[in-house]
Amino acid sequence: MKKLSVIAFTILFAIGISGTTVAQQSVNQGDISVGGGISITTGIGSGGSFEPGINVNGFYSITDEIRAGAGLSLYFGDFSPTEFNLDGHYIFKDEDGLVLYGLAGIGFFSWSFDTGFGSVSFSTSGLNLGAGLEYDLGNMFLFAEPKINTAAGTPLNLTGGVRFRF
Repeated sequence: MKKLSVIAFTILFAIGISGTTVAQQSVNQGDISVGGGISITTGIGSGGSFEPGINVNGFYSITDEIRAGAGLSLYFGDFSPTEFNLDGHYIFKDEDGLVLYGLAGIGFFSWSFDTGFGSVSFSTSGLNLGAGLEYDLGNMFLFAEPKINTAAGTPLNLTGGVRFRF
């Protein structure tokens, strides 16, 4: 229930801030955007708890509707998880300063912990599936995206922050 309320709040917040609008397309072929923010993942920590972390990412717009990029998230939980993603975005709506997109890609996860008798490490990969939204503030976007990854023990990631367009 907590997960659903976080997702609903994120979506409603992003839609709510779209009161002032710009009647032009926000994403164009050849755009490069780089940014970062906070990220929360579930299912890795003790008892499958939420793990907070930081995220950096970058994307290149191949066309006005398709962009590809990579992101790295470092989490601060008891298992020190690290996540690297290669994702593609398909832009469904890009008008009035609001961008809505679908997300698909592949994620690579690794985490380690100390057992008291030595360190144990584990790595896995899985497919990413999600959605996102951005609000255009000129050369800066506010973004939020929930995504599911099929990697063992990591069902839901929520990421939000800013991206700068170059």
